[in-house]
Amino acid sequence: MNNDPQTSVEPAKEQASSPSAFKKMVQSVKRITTRHAKSDVERAYKFGQELGTGNFAVVRLAEHRGTKQKYACKIINKALCAGKEDMIETEISVLKKVKHKYIVGMHECFDTPDKLYLVLDYVSGGELFDRIVDEGNFTEADASRITKQMTEAIQYLHEQGIVHRDLKPENLLFRDRSPNSDILVTDFGLAKLLNDNVVLKTACGTPNYVSPEILMQRGYGKQVDVWSLGVILFILLCGYPPFYDESDAVLFELIMKGRFDFDERYWKDISKEAKHLISNMLVVDPIKRYDTCQVLQHPWITGKAHIPTVNLSKSISMNLKKTGLGQGSKNDEEAFKTASAPRPQQQQQQQQQQQYQAPAQTPTAGRTAATSTSSSSSSSSASRTPQHSHRTGYAHSSTSGTPSSSSSSEARRRAARQKAEKVATNLSKVPETRKTVV
Repeated sequence: MNNDPQTSVEPAKEQASSPSAFKKMVQSVKRITTRHAKSDVERAYKFGQELGTGNFAVVRLAEHRGTKQKYACKIINKALCAGKEDMIETEISVLKKVKHKYIVGMHECFDTPDKLYLVLDYVSGGELFDRIVDEGNFTEADASRITKQMTEAIQYLHEQGIVHRDLKPENLLFRDRSPNSDILVTDFGLAKLLNDNVVLKTACGTPNYVSPEILMQRGYGKQVDVWSLGVILFILLCGYPPFYDESDAVLFELIMKGRFDFDERYWKDISKEAKHLISNMLVVDPIKRYDTCQVLQHPWITGKAHIPTVNLSKSISMNLKKTGLGQGSKNDEEAFKTASAPRPQQQQQQQQQQQYQAPAQTPTAGRTAATSTSSSSSSSSASRTPQHSHRTGYAHSSTSGTPSSSSSSEARRRAARQKAEKVATNLSKVPETRKTVV
């Protein structure tokens, strides 16, 4: 697969531009939107610069002619998105349903004969990790505040019966350039409305942030979003991901095993409470993994724990730039390869976590606090910078066995490798395109 950091992939669905496919697209959006003429859009909004592009949409700055309020308008070309009708319909349905202070909202939707116009909140603060690199000042307290806002947004989605399925730094935007700007969740292209009678099985998401149960393809639910948040939080505090390999197949194996490490060189200034929270978010078993309620009740989030005030920006920025651009000395690259190299530190981490008392669990959560399941030594290598990892939107459906992270059986390892390679192969067949920025 092409690992060009400037590219991304959309869900693996066959594209077509036949008249019948176009008619299906029109009929699909009719169910959720009101038909308009192009002149209706032009009378209401004045369009400005291009903010981003995708394989079937472009995002432009739009100013309401009456209020002068600025918005981001996502313009979807119907002729180019044939075969993705369900995806477009779900995105619009979700945007119509949600309204939360930490979620990019939709204000209007225009359905013209050849295009869909989604009028969204305009946010100017930039992407999550870009901001950290630019600011020059970032502490654990900032990470805690951002994690709380992200989790509140995801908790709201889950309460609305929505699972995002593609949480990653590119989909987390600051509202503005102010120092304490809110973070907003965006991009619901892979979101799904949950149904109590239906188990989700489609493998989708972005490789570095995808959860083990999605890869295992035995059915999953909203807990996949908590895993992604855990990966994002890990990177927020050190600048590299907990799981990484150049090969998607190997990466997926690492994720399914759930082994990672807090390398002392990059984690020495990070509190044990932050490590404890991450360890309970990155648990392979979704039943034992923290849910959003438990995350929000954790002392590191509530402010009840002491949080160091060390400025982490320099270290994180250096790591993000190094791993993302691949421009470092040979020694630097070797350092990152060994940052997550196998070391006998599982016992040490278990002792650290035993010293910290887990927060009380909510009666409705039904979870258990797993403190060491996913925090053993990692077998991953150096990481790529998340904001440049624009691989996204793959989709694959199949069934296979579940590998055991502790089994030494060669047969099980071989089965895990074959399954991971099957998912990775499917991903590599999808044409890549530039990421749409909303």
